[in-house]
Amino acid sequence: MMEQYQVTLHSQMGPRNGTLTLNCQDRRITGTLVLVGYCNPIQGEMSDDGKLHIRHRIQTVMSTFLCETVLERHSDTLTGITTAAPCQIRWDGVRISGGNP
Repeated sequence: MMEQYQVTLHSQMGPRNGTLTLNCQDRRITGTLVLVGYCNPIQGEMSDDGKLHIRHRIQTVMSTFLCETVLERHSDTLTGITTAAPCQIRWDGVRISGGNP
């Protein structure tokens, strides 16, 4: 099942808006995170409690951060936390396509 979300990452430099596309098959997750002009591939898995555990990069003009993110889906919304070497970043988002209405 493919889902697409309009997301906001609440970074130390202010909010950053982007698009998260998830393709969930069984417990495996693939997709992309488009953020600050970069398209970053993601991969991960869904845990028994339904949380999405993904690994990805966040690229900026100055650097690239390797990240681990845990996301929770609540109907048409998404929340979560990214952990990267220098910080943690809170996420929120709303589904814009796919999934079950």
